[in-house]
Amino acid sequence: MERPPSTNFRMTGTPHREPRIVSLYGMYIVGLEVRTTNRDETDPEIARIPVVWKRAIEENLAGKIPDATEPTITLGAYTRYQTDENGPYSLIVGAEVASLGDVPEGMAGITVLAQEYLIFSAVGEMPQAGIDAWVEVHRYFSETTSLTRSFTADFERYDSARPDEVEIYIAVR
Repeated sequence: MERPPSTNFRMTGTPHREPRIVSLYGMYIVGLEVRTTNRDETDPEIARIPVVWKRAIEENLAGKIPDATEPTITLGAYTRYQTDENGPYSLIVGAEVASLGDVPEGMAGITVLAQEYLIFSAVGEMPQAGIDAWVEVHRYFSETTSLTRSFTADFERYDSARPDEVEIYIAVR
């Protein structure tokens, strides 16, 4: 298994290159949590994801979370899936932490278990490059049957030193 992404990965490549598979150790993530559905996110009047991302960026949230392992890395963890991409899920925008012993009031903490991930990379103007990468994720799994999503915890990884790059880690089995 490889180290968690905050200590072992550097984003490279161009948008929509072939994804690669890795096995990762588990990690803890703390941040702001919203509960939503993909259907709700298509309606700008009720979409919650842009609001939580805007707040996290404006407040430099990752840099303010106690015990953050890398304050320049912001993670968006998609977790607590009720069923699959069609049902409710939670998004936690924050940072990887050393432990869940000091979760600030108003934030949530989760444990991401060790497992295999398929990594999709994108480079370009945000948030559009990230949106395009998620379109590629959905296309990939609609066309590929060798791997299936596990719907445990998926996450986006952003490095403030490279604001035009994102990696999306999709838990697979």
